Amino acid sequence: MILSRAERSFRRLVRSDAENLMGSAVDDVLAFLRQHADQQFCSTCLAFEFKLTFQSVDSALASVGQQVALTELRGQCAICGQRALVTGLDPSHHRSPQARVLLFFLDHTGRLFCHACIGRRLELNIGTVQKAVADLRAASDVRVSDAPCSECGHQRLVVGRDAGRVSPP
Repeated sequence: MILSRAERSFRRLVRSDAENLMGSAVDDVLAFLRQHADQQFCSTCLAFEFKLTFQSVDSALASVGQQVALTELRGQCAICGQRALVTGLDPSHHRSPQARVLLFFLDHTGRLFCHACIGRRLELNIGTVQKAVADLRAASDVRVSDAPCSECGHQRLVVGRDAGRVSPP
Protein backbone atom coordinates (compact mmCIF):
# COMPACT_ATOMS: atom_id res chain seq x y z
CA MET A 1 0.00 0.00 0.00
CA ILE A 2 1.54 3.26 -1.14
CA LEU A 3 0.46 6.39 0.72
CA SER A 4 0.49 9.85 -0.75
CA ARG A 5 2.51 12.58 0.91
CA ALA A 6 -0.72 14.14 2.25
CA GLU A 7 -1.85 10.82 3.76
CA ARG A 8 1.54 10.32 5.44
CA SER A 9 1.46 13.88 6.81
CA PHE A 10 -2.09 13.37 8.09
CA ARG A 11 -1.17 10.11 9.84
CA ARG A 12 1.88 11.75 11.43
CA LEU A 13 -0.30 14.65 12.63
CA VAL A 14 -2.95 12.31 14.10
CA ARG A 15 -0.29 10.21 15.84
CA SER A 16 1.38 13.37 17.20
CA ASP A 17 -1.98 14.68 18.51
CA ALA A 18 -2.67 11.35 20.23
CA GLU A 19 0.77 11.38 21.87
CA ASN A 20 0.27 14.99 23.03
CA LEU A 21 -3.18 14.12 24.39
CA MET A 22 -1.73 11.17 26.31
CA GLY A 23 1.07 13.35 27.72
CA SER A 24 -1.51 15.90 28.81
CA ALA A 25 -3.61 13.17 30.46
CA VAL A 26 -0.57 11.89 32.36
CA ASP A 27 0.20 15.40 33.62
CA ASP A 28 -3.44 15.98 34.58
CA VAL A 29 -3.77 12.65 36.43
CA LEU A 30 -0.47 13.23 38.25
CA ALA A 31 -1.54 16.74 39.33
CA PHE A 32 -4.95 15.41 40.47
CA LEU A 33 -3.38 12.61 42.53
CA ARG A 34 -0.94 15.05 44.13
CA GLN A 35 -3.82 17.40 45.03
CA HIS A 36 -5.63 14.46 46.65
CA ALA A 37 -2.57 12.66 48.02
CA ASP A 38 -4.42 11.04 50.90
CA GLN A 39 -7.21 9.57 48.74
CA GLN A 40 -7.65 6.57 46.42
CA PHE A 41 -9.71 6.51 43.19
CA CYS A 42 -11.21 3.83 40.93
CA SER A 43 -10.46 3.83 37.19
CA THR A 44 -14.09 4.51 36.34
CA CYS A 45 -14.16 7.77 38.29
CA LEU A 46 -10.78 8.83 36.90
CA ALA A 47 -12.05 8.13 33.36
CA PHE A 48 -15.12 10.32 33.94
CA GLU A 49 -13.10 13.02 35.72
CA PHE A 50 -10.66 13.38 32.80
CA LYS A 51 -13.01 12.34 29.95
CA LEU A 52 -10.74 9.42 29.01
CA THR A 53 -11.38 5.86 27.94
CA PHE A 54 -10.65 3.14 30.48
CA GLN A 55 -7.65 2.07 28.39
CA SER A 56 -6.32 5.64 28.39
CA VAL A 57 -6.71 5.84 32.18
CA ASP A 58 -4.77 2.59 32.58
CA SER A 59 -2.02 3.88 30.27
CA ALA A 60 -1.90 7.23 32.07
CA LEU A 61 -1.68 5.52 35.48
CA ALA A 62 1.12 3.25 34.24
CA SER A 63 3.02 6.34 33.03
CA VAL A 64 2.38 8.20 36.29
CA GLY A 65 3.59 5.11 38.17
CA GLN A 66 6.91 5.41 36.31
CA GLN A 67 7.31 8.92 37.78
CA VAL A 68 5.98 8.53 41.34
CA ALA A 69 5.12 5.58 43.56
CA LEU A 70 1.44 4.62 43.27
CA THR A 71 -0.49 2.08 45.30
CA GLU A 72 -3.13 -0.14 43.77
CA LEU A 73 -5.37 -2.05 46.16
CA ARG A 74 -8.95 -3.04 46.84
CA GLY A 75 -10.53 -0.19 48.73
CA GLN A 76 -13.19 2.49 48.67
CA CYS A 77 -13.10 5.11 45.91
CA ALA A 78 -13.05 8.67 47.30
CA ILE A 79 -15.43 9.86 44.55
CA CYS A 80 -18.12 7.20 44.13
CA GLY A 81 -17.67 5.34 47.42
CA GLN A 82 -17.72 1.95 45.69
CA ARG A 83 -15.35 -0.80 46.81
CA ALA A 84 -13.07 -1.46 43.84
CA LEU A 85 -9.45 -1.58 42.74
CA VAL A 86 -8.34 1.96 43.63
CA THR A 87 -5.16 3.89 42.88
CA GLY A 88 -3.46 6.75 44.71
CA LEU A 89 -0.10 8.09 45.78
CA ASP A 90 1.88 5.78 48.05
CA PRO A 91 2.33 7.75 51.29
CA SER A 92 2.13 4.82 53.70
CA HIS A 93 5.41 3.04 53.14
CA HIS A 94 8.72 4.24 54.53
CA ARG A 95 10.68 2.17 52.01
CA SER A 96 11.03 3.07 48.35
CA PRO A 97 9.30 0.85 45.77
CA GLN A 98 12.76 -0.40 44.72
CA ALA A 99 13.56 -1.45 48.30
CA ARG A 100 10.16 -3.13 48.67
CA VAL A 101 10.58 -5.08 45.41
CA LEU A 102 14.14 -6.09 46.34
CA LEU A 103 12.96 -7.34 49.76
CA PHE A 104 10.20 -9.27 47.99
CA PHE A 105 12.81 -10.91 45.74
CA LEU A 106 15.03 -11.70 48.73
CA ASP A 107 12.07 -13.30 50.53
CA HIS A 108 11.29 -15.37 47.41
CA THR A 109 14.81 -16.18 46.16
CA GLY A 110 14.79 -18.62 43.26
CA ARG A 111 11.18 -17.86 42.31
CA LEU A 112 10.20 -15.72 39.32
CA PHE A 113 7.19 -13.38 39.23
CA CYS A 114 5.48 -11.27 36.56
CA HIS A 115 5.10 -7.52 37.10
CA ALA A 116 1.34 -7.87 37.67
CA CYS A 117 1.76 -10.40 40.50
CA ILE A 118 4.50 -8.32 42.14
CA GLY A 119 2.19 -5.31 41.97
CA ARG A 120 -0.70 -7.24 43.51
CA ARG A 121 1.44 -8.66 46.30
CA LEU A 122 3.02 -5.29 47.18
CA GLU A 123 -0.07 -3.18 46.33
CA LEU A 124 1.90 -1.15 43.79
CA ASN A 125 0.82 0.19 40.41
CA ILE A 126 2.24 -1.69 37.40
CA GLY A 127 4.23 1.36 36.24
CA THR A 128 5.79 1.70 39.69
CA VAL A 129 6.76 -1.99 39.62
CA GLN A 130 8.23 -1.65 36.12
CA LYS A 131 10.39 1.30 37.17
CA ALA A 132 11.52 -0.43 40.38
CA VAL A 133 12.49 -3.59 38.46
CA ALA A 134 14.37 -1.57 35.82
CA ASP A 135 16.31 0.25 38.55
CA LEU A 136 17.07 -3.03 40.34
CA ARG A 137 18.24 -4.72 37.13
CA ALA A 138 20.85 -2.01 36.72
CA ALA A 139 22.04 -2.21 40.33
CA SER A 140 21.69 -5.81 41.58
CA ASP A 141 21.48 -9.48 40.65
CA VAL A 142 17.89 -9.51 39.43
CA ARG A 143 17.21 -12.01 36.64
CA VAL A 144 14.69 -11.58 33.82
CA SER A 145 13.32 -14.55 31.90
CA ASP A 146 10.46 -15.64 29.66
CA ALA A 147 8.96 -18.33 31.89
CA PRO A 148 5.83 -19.19 33.90
CA CYS A 149 5.14 -16.86 36.81
CA SER A 150 5.47 -18.59 40.20
CA GLU A 151 2.29 -16.87 41.37
CA CYS A 152 -0.23 -16.95 38.50
CA GLY A 153 1.41 -19.60 36.29
CA HIS A 154 1.09 -17.54 33.09
CA GLN A 155 3.99 -17.70 30.63
CA ARG A 156 5.33 -14.15 30.39
CA LEU A 157 8.28 -11.94 31.16
CA VAL A 158 9.15 -12.68 34.80
CA VAL A 159 11.77 -11.35 37.22
CA GLY A 160 13.38 -12.56 40.41
CA ARG A 161 16.62 -13.24 42.20
CA ASP A 162 18.66 -16.39 41.57
CA ALA A 163 19.27 -18.69 44.52
CA GLY A 164 22.90 -18.87 45.57
CA ARG A 165 23.96 -15.51 44.14
CA VAL A 166 25.32 -12.85 46.42
CA SER A 167 24.19 -9.24 46.12
CA PRO A 168 26.92 -6.65 45.59
CA PRO A 169 27.97 -4.82 48.80
